[in-house]
Amino acid sequence: MRRITRICMLALLLAIMLVPCDKAFASSGTFNKKTGVSNNGRRTSDVSPFLKRESASILTGTSDTLTVFKVPSECDVTYKSSDESILTVTPGENNTCEYTGVGVGTATITIKIQEPVFLFVNTTYTLKFTVDVTPKAVSVKFRKDKYKLDIGDSRKLQYTLRPSITDEIPIFESSDSSIVSVSSKGKIYVKAKGTAYITATISNGSFDTCRITVR
Repeated sequence: MRRITRICMLALLLAIMLVPCDKAFASSGTFNKKTGVSNNGRRTSDVSPFLKRESASILTGTSDTLTVFKVPSECDVTYKSSDESILTVTPGENNTCEYTGVGVGTATITIKIQEPVFLFVNTTYTLKFTVDVTPKAVSVKFRKDKYKLDIGDSRKLQYTLRPSITDEIPIFESSDSSIVSVSSKGKIYVKAKGTAYITATISNGSFDTCRITVR
């Protein structure tokens, strides 16, 4: 009887060891207590891989890099785009991949991490990353082409891009930063009397100019 009991216990232990352990979570907000993942996709233990962001936006024809942090050693990491007509993915080194926008729309990158545990048993981690791909701008236009301001004033210059769904940000430059300086987001800072011109340029070379007269 004892021998039969021991055989049954060994068989049960072997069955438990052979059951795959799948620790899956999404960086978009899923919570899984077993993996210690919080509702923002961040790890709460030292063993769970995680992403530092959940989503991104890029322009068609441009690329960016996605990094997975805290990947256990000797893991097999794969990356897959939900729609390669919108977004392509190329694996890189050190648990990274490069993603490239090829068409307008939204695609999700699924990252699967296979960690060997015992013999043919793996622990699987699943992460998801959403990318919005928008077209490059074809034109830029300031909503006002001239301002009269005083020393010490500051103002965010308003502009319109076409098509309106683009996420492109123009490059802003001042003709004389000692009179008026401008930030990368188009906010100007008035410093001295005179006249300066602020230029907004997009990737296709199109631009528009706004005149700032300081009284």
